[in-house]
Order: sequence, then structure tokens, then C-alpha cells
Amino acid sequence: MSTSTTTSTSSVTSTQTQRNSMLDSIMLASYTPGQIAFINFLKSRRDSFNVYDDCVVNRAELVAAIKGSAYVAVPAWIAVAPNRRSGRGCYMIPELNCDVATLNVNNNLRGRKPGSPNVKGRGIVTPAPTAPTVNFARMTTTR
Repeated sequence: MSTSTTTSTSSVTSTQTQRNSMLDSIMLASYTPGQIAFINFLKSRRDSFNVYDDCVVNRAELVAAIKGSAYVAVPAWIAVAPNRRSGRGCYMIPELNCDVATLNVNNNLRGRKPGSPNVKGRGIVTPAPTAPTVNFARMTTTR
């Protein structure tokens, strides 16, 4: 009986080790200030969506949590990265469980400022300028 207990304990330990190494490979080496702001935003809204297996978040719940905030969609660094996919419509976000102060922040200031509203496509639609019309009926040729 003790042999089976030791075997099951070692298999659980190896499974946890594999999972931890997988999550470490998902996390980025450094984060932009905008990414840190998004992680802080998700941590502040953590009660509005379910987190499965400590880091898996459903896309529909994530979009519902984002709705009504300065963010318009799930950022590409989460949604597009194939190593963050955990199935259809699910993303792994292990940063939800770590202390943000321990993450490396780079000084990359490209893109939108953290928390700034994305107004693309939300402004007043103005029609494109049109060319002046020519009345061909009034044009006559004289010979």
C-alpha cells in the first residue's frame, strides 16, 4: 500500500512540475506598462469572471469583464499567442496569480497609453468629399 501511495504522490508531483514549467514558459520575459496596467485591471475585476485551473479564463467572461471599461477587446498578447490557448475560447493568464511588483517591466512605450480609451471607429462619421458635379446638358459645342 505504501508503494502505491509513493507512486501516486510522485506522479502528482511530476504533473505539478510539468504544469509549473508550462506556465513559466507562457509568462513573458518582460512586460510593457500597458500590459501591466491590463493585468492590474483584470486583478481588480477578478470577482466578475471565473478562473479555472488557477489561470484559465473563458473568452466570453473576459470580454464581459472588459465591457464598459477603457479596454475594447482582449489584447493581442493574450488572444493571439498560441501558447496561451487552453482550448476553444479559453486563455491561460498565469499573471493573475503572481505579484505584479515581481514582473519585469520594460520601457517600451509604443502603442496606446495604458488606460487610454480606444476611439477608433467610435467617432462621428463624416462622408468623404465628393467631386463637383458637371451638368452635361448645359454644355454645348459650337462649330
